[in-house]
Amino acid sequence: MPRKRVSGDKRSAGKRDPTRPLGLSPRRSSKRPRWHQKQKSLEIQEQEQEQEQDHFDDRSRFLSYPTHKVNRLLEPGPVVLVTTGSLADRTHNIMTMGFHMMIQHEEPTLVGACIGPWDKSFDNLKRTGQCVLAVPAAELLEQVVDIGNCSGETVDKWDAFKMIPVEPPESPLPPETDPELEDGEEKGQGYMRLERTARAPLVGGKDIMANIQCVVHDRALVATYNLWILRVVGAWVNRDLDLNYGQSNQQLEEPCGAVGGGKRQMRMVHHRGDGRFVVDGEELDLRDRMIKWEEFQD
Repeated sequence: MPRKRVSGDKRSAGKRDPTRPLGLSPRRSSKRPRWHQKQKSLEIQEQEQEQEQDHFDDRSRFLSYPTHKVNRLLEPGPVVLVTTGSLADRTHNIMTMGFHMMIQHEEPTLVGACIGPWDKSFDNLKRTGQCVLAVPAAELLEQVVDIGNCSGETVDKWDAFKMIPVEPPESPLPPETDPELEDGEEKGQGYMRLERTARAPLVGGKDIMANIQCVVHDRALVATYNLWILRVVGAWVNRDLDLNYGQSNQQLEEPCGAVGGGKRQMRMVHHRGDGRFVVDGEELDLRDRMIKWEEFQD
């Protein structure tokens, strides 16, 4: 019986192409199927939505706090983070600071801060006249130390240490310096001229206890001591923070708008000056003995 003829194409269909190396399969199209592209697009959208939600959570994490009570956040002497610059023009920077002090309780609330020309924040503060003091909890101590070990001139510290810049809520700022007082500025009188578009960001995150927005009030001591006198114009506390540190007489609402009710006893960090730190521990309540300071108690 004559053998059935097979075409050349069919004979070679099962044979290996001698020009193709062993073990390699024929090249497939690099195009992804449409269903895969659609799935990837949905994943990107979900990630963007999660990022937007995280950002929203950081904005809503903080509740307004009365500026005349800011001494309760700073008088204990915590290590703080200082932000300067603006999110809008990407000049925002963050630094660690241990040299600060309360100067005046209210009308206006004043804080002293030592920030020198060796800090990138010095130029930002000089240019914009604005900054934010953020109080970190003990859980952030290693990041706080690392932030203080490098310069914003060479490192984007927000990105490197996973810190979250948050656009500050709207709050009234003092007027710009009256031209008639410009000569007096050398003596520290009046306000530094402000760039109204520059707004130092708050620091977001669950381990930030509070953010305190400041403007430069007096710079008479900057040239000699690098000491800036800052005026507090806004303050916000973490909504999870136990504002009364576990005391039973905590007030949930006050006429001035401060809100408490958080149950987390977040601990401040204090630098001993040699690389060692201590955190808040046992509280000793001597309010009944401080009769001279009753006006500053609830």
